[in-house]
Amino acid sequence: MAIEKMTCVLGRQDIPVIQEQPEFTVDLLDSNILLFGQPMSGKTNLIKLLITISHKLYREDTEQIFILDFGGALAEYETLPLVAAYFDNANEEYVKRVFKLMEDQLKDNIKKLKGKNYRAAGENQPIHTTLYIDNVNAFLDEPRYTAYHEKLAKLCRDSLSKGITIVMTASNTKGLSTYMGSFKQKIALEMPADSYSEIFNHKVIPVGNNAGRGFANVTVIPDDITGTFPLQLAYELQLNITDNISDEFFQSNLNYYFGSRTVKKYKRFPDVLTYDEYRSFAEKYDDNYGIDTSNVSVGLDYTECKPVSIDFDYTKTVAIYGKKGFGKTNLLRVILNSLTQDSKYKFVFFDDGRAQLKEFDNKLPEERKHYIEGFEEIPMLNKGAVQVYKLSPMQQFIKLIHENYMELTQLRRLSTLVMAEIFGAGVTTPSKVGEYDSRNTVFVLQSKFLYVNSIASKDFMEVILPLLAARAEEMNWIFLFTDVKVISDSETRDNFHSTLGAAFLLDNIAEFVGERGKKSIFGNMDIKTLKEEYARCEEGDGYFYSIEKDDLKKLKFIKTEEEK
Repeated sequence: MAIEKMTCVLGRQDIPVIQEQPEFTVDLLDSNILLFGQPMSGKTNLIKLLITISHKLYREDTEQIFILDFGGALAEYETLPLVAAYFDNANEEYVKRVFKLMEDQLKDNIKKLKGKNYRAAGENQPIHTTLYIDNVNAFLDEPRYTAYHEKLAKLCRDSLSKGITIVMTASNTKGLSTYMGSFKQKIALEMPADSYSEIFNHKVIPVGNNAGRGFANVTVIPDDITGTFPLQLAYELQLNITDNISDEFFQSNLNYYFGSRTVKKYKRFPDVLTYDEYRSFAEKYDDNYGIDTSNVSVGLDYTECKPVSIDFDYTKTVAIYGKKGFGKTNLLRVILNSLTQDSKYKFVFFDDGRAQLKEFDNKLPEERKHYIEGFEEIPMLNKGAVQVYKLSPMQQFIKLIHENYMELTQLRRLSTLVMAEIFGAGVTTPSKVGEYDSRNTVFVLQSKFLYVNSIASKDFMEVILPLLAARAEEMNWIFLFTDVKVISDSETRDNFHSTLGAAFLLDNIAEFVGERGKKSIFGNMDIKTLKEEYARCEEGDGYFYSIEKDDLKKLKFIKTEEEK
């Protein structure tokens, strides 16, 4: 049966015109609620009162509660059965996430209601949602939340008739004029005298500094009242005091009515997501966590709190983009901590002057690794005579590919280029591809030489890499480009992008796309949409983009400790 009223008794009012002091009642299906008051006047008590009353009257199949706490006094309510989400002001992504959830809920409700008002929905009535925003002034004053102001205004205007009620508290009227018309129920506790006029459009005599006392208009006509009175006027009010939710009696009633049942919960992540903390989330979705070393878990999706992983049995070429200090090496450590556990894998580390791959190289036995970093003097054949050549890291890398992975002199385009352009005229080097087991190799490619405008890097990106990528699944080769730089040549860049199956970004994506434009794999994304959809990254945040699925997720990455 559809719910037609959600009434809550919050206190008592004094209505002199009828000489009565009836109960002050609100109906969550009839009006949004906006409560004003100075600090310590009892604003947060009202939210607590409404939440506890909701737990006494409703169950997990009829009511769900979302809390945005900009006042910092509601954290203990996070665990209550009807509280689907509690988020404070610490992370902008959570604020974005609540508005996305509310928008999705509104769309879903509109679809289910099929044009009907929520009260008249009958069997199609969806679960009711109440969004509480404590200290909305802090939300409006923060420049980083400007993009969500219109989203809030839309919710206030459109959601009440579709089963979503907004309850907000504010310390003053600044910035709220555009919202107030959507709040039929207004309450004002201790306030300056002129503020009452802004809220109720008429003057009242202030009640002084008495917590929980103030004024409110009437939206629910009290029972057993004789006589009529203007509902829109402000009448003196005394709010009730809420229950202490840690009280044994309250807890016993919760256990009796709810047991272990709750609404669907949207949890917060810790500031630093350790392996243990990740596991506590992941085990709910994946009983085989940590068993398959090829399916590497990297973090948790912000929207659903579900594990995000990359399956190297299918995704063979991965790029990592990002700013210095944003966690690229940590992400690589997460990936390699898994891959190095499998003894079948060999590793080729192509490093640069920062030597950031040395920590991974040091952990592996000699037979499982090959490390390239600086220039080296290497003997090579030139017209039958052995000569010593000083090879760049890029030349050494291509020489390794030719000798152990793919005989480059057999390639039509490279038959003369390998020796003449890359190593010099007359230079030859034999290939041992037929003698060397080159399967199951992970190429960790950190070097800036991959992205410079040179003959060797151009030939690698445009010809060699696509051919290697084409055989990657057959040979179980994995390519990790760990710190992708800007590639200025468009043809080289397009060839590189065509080989990628997935990419990570550790940076604010809208800013990154704005700076690099088409010069990254994210270049086709719309900057305006990215700004609207994704908040700025906090420490440990980033993005996973499955190019094959065209699926972008923001996530919290697992944090590892560098081994000394």
